[in-house]
Amino acid sequence: MAQSHVVSGLAEKRGELAEQAEHHRRELERLAQELGHLDAAIRLFDPDYRVGRIRTPGRPRRPRFGQGECQRLILEALRDAAGPLSEGALARVLAERTGLETGPAALAELHKTAQGVLRRLAAKGVARAVAAADGARAWERA
Repeated sequence: MAQSHVVSGLAEKRGELAEQAEHHRRELERLAQELGHLDAAIRLFDPDYRVGRIRTPGRPRRPRFGQGECQRLILEALRDAAGPLSEGALARVLAERTGLETGPAALAELHKTAQGVLRRLAAKGVARAVAAADGARAWERA
């Protein structure tokens, strides 16, 4: 009997979640109907228009760096390094130097950010990719 309050609490929580799921299911149905109406209106004006090719806006950006800050930090890290640095190592350096969290998800996002900056630096001829000792890609200043 000592566990009955636990079971009742879990059952109550399950009821809340089921209610939320039903609410969101109804909301998705409503949005699907609205999309259908918009598609029909578009086809009234242009029967050949391919509504499936309409791009949805991307997720909103959450800037972690000021203008040019990430590039500056990467160039400093490459300058200060004894040898080429991998993109993962650069992500860790970015996290350390800015005080950002170092969890796997945050490092993965910083890794993608570093990749983009490094590609732009390579296109400018400022950085170049080299093969690391383990065969992976590493970066150094050009």
